Amino acid sequence: MSRLGWQRVVGVARLYNEAAHATSTPTRSFHTTSTFLLNTSEGVVRKVEKGDTSLLVEFSDGTREEFPYCWLRDNCQCPSTNPICVVVLSHRGNGFNHWQVSEGGMILQWSSGHHSHYKAQWLQKRAFNLTPRAVKRAKLALKKDLWGPDFKLTTFDYEELVGDEKVLLQWLVTMEKVGVTIITNTPREPRACFNIINKVGFVKPTHYGVHYPIRNKLGANSLAYTDSKLGMHNDLPYYEYVPGIIFLHCITQFTGEGGENDLTDGFHVAEYMRRHHPQEYELLTDTPVYFWNKGSALVEQETTEFYKLLNIPMIVVNRKGEVMRVNNSQLRDSYLDLPPHQVAPWYSALRLYNRVIEEQAIRNKLNDGETMVMDNTRLLHGRTAYNGAVGERYMDQVYLDWDEAVSTRRVLQEKYDVSLQ
Repeated sequence: MSRLGWQRVVGVARLYNEAAHATSTPTRSFHTTSTFLLNTSEGVVRKVEKGDTSLLVEFSDGTREEFPYCWLRDNCQCPSTNPICVVVLSHRGNGFNHWQVSEGGMILQWSSGHHSHYKAQWLQKRAFNLTPRAVKRAKLALKKDLWGPDFKLTTFDYEELVGDEKVLLQWLVTMEKVGVTIITNTPREPRACFNIINKVGFVKPTHYGVHYPIRNKLGANSLAYTDSKLGMHNDLPYYEYVPGIIFLHCITQFTGEGGENDLTDGFHVAEYMRRHHPQEYELLTDTPVYFWNKGSALVEQETTEFYKLLNIPMIVVNRKGEVMRVNNSQLRDSYLDLPPHQVAPWYSALRLYNRVIEEQAIRNKLNDGETMVMDNTRLLHGRTAYNGAVGERYMDQVYLDWDEAVSTRRVLQEKYDVSLQ
C-alpha cells in the first residue's frame, strides 16, 4: 500500500473513533442558540441550537432538523482540497466546540481542533425525519404492487428495450413493482435475451449453464424437460443466492391444447395468509424446509455433477416482518427437521398455501417470439401438460440477478432525473 493510501486508512480510523465519542448523556435538551443566515448555492440555514447530544438546525423553509454529533462527526464533509480527513481524538463533553459560517457552508469545530464543513441541502437530504428516510428507502427498493387473479400483464417491445434507455427504465420499474412482464418480438433464436440482460448486467450462470433449452426429451433430469404438468413453483429454490429474474423465451409454442403458464404473485399470497390465516402463516415463515437437487449433466454446458441443498422457510421475512422471498417446489426434500407432533400442522399449512396459490393464479400462453420475465423471488409459476408426441414446445431460459437490475434502475433513474416511489 502506498504512503498516501495508508494515511487515508489511518485518517478514516481516527475519524470513526472521534465519531463514536462525539456524544455524552442521552438528553435532548438544546441550550445554546445562535441565529444567522447561511446562504449557499443549495440552501439556507437560519438558526442553530446546540444540545447535549445533537445539533438542532433550522432551515430557511421553516423545517427544524436534529443531527446527532456522533453522526455529524462520522460524516465529516472536508473540502475537496483536503483529500485526507486526519483527526486526533480529544474528547471533552460532547466533543463539539463551536460553529461558524463560511461561503461554502456551515463549519463545525470539534474539541480535537478538526473542522467539518456541511452544506444546507446536503443536511436536508439526510435529515432524520420520515420524508428523506422514505426517499432513501425508495432508492433502495420500490414499493411492491400486489396483485391477484384479475391482473393484466404489461408488454414491452424487444427492440425498444434494447435501443431506448427510458423504455428500459420503465421496464425495470414495472418488474420491480409487479414482478412480471411480457416482451414481444423477441428474435426466435437461443440467447436472444442476452441482448437485454447485457444492457442491465450479466447473465447469472447455474449448474445448467448460462442458458438452457426447455423441451421434451428422453432421460430428463427435471420435470421441466418433459411434457408433464408442472406445479406452482419458483426456480432453483435450493440456491442461497437464488436467480432473481427469469427470462422464459418462447421459440416455438405447442399449437394444441396445453403448454400454458400459470402465474401467482407469491407476495400477495403471503399477505392473504398473514391476514386470514395467521397461524398457518406463522408456521410457513418459521419452519425451514430442505430443498435439494442432485444429478449430473445431460449436455456439455452443464456442471458435470451437482448436489444443491438449502434449508429455508416457504415464506422468508426480514427483521421487520416484510416478505422478502417465497418458495415452493417439487424439489422439496422428504426430510423435515421437526418433532413428529409438528409435522401434521405444517402439512396443513402447506396445503392451504398451495390452495391459495392456485386460487390467485392467472393463466397465459406465450406466442412464438414472446418472452415472459418473472421475479423468481416473488412469482410462483407452473405449466399445464401438453402432448409432446404430436408437437414441439421449445423455450430458452436464462437468468439475471436482481442486484444488477436494481443497480441499473438507480443509474437510469438518476440519469433521467426520475422520481420514483
